[in-house]
Amino acid sequence: MTPIDPCPIADRQVCLATRDLSRAVLRRLCATAAGIEPRIKTIIATQTDGPGEYALWRLHGDDGRLLLQFDLLQKPGAAWGPLIGDVSFLARLANLRTHPPGYFYVHPLPDARDIAIPLPSNPRGLAPRTIGPLQ
Repeated sequence: MTPIDPCPIADRQVCLATRDLSRAVLRRLCATAAGIEPRIKTIIATQTDGPGEYALWRLHGDDGRLLLQFDLLQKPGAAWGPLIGDVSFLARLANLRTHPPGYFYVHPLPDARDIAIPLPSNPRGLAPRTIGPLQ
């Protein structure tokens, strides 16, 4: 099911291209997170002092339990670098002022500096249905 695009007709192709790019970044984010810790299902990040830069704050499992909380005053290890880069890039792509939460796979939290990125088990979307019986 394709979500309803809130963009004016003139901007619709740009929004769809940005959504496709966001989906690709989300796929890479899922693969990177699974390589570090397969139980990660939600990433909570907070905006840092730099414009458009985010820091990992909390990682949650599929049952909602906290897996790891980062100290925002210290940089995480080098293994987390690619994950932080993808989170920041995805957050910059998401225009949360004009699009509904989740349209670009990013959800705002009550504090305007914080975002949540739920990692789907299949970020490519639903598997296509077969039209007829398999032969």
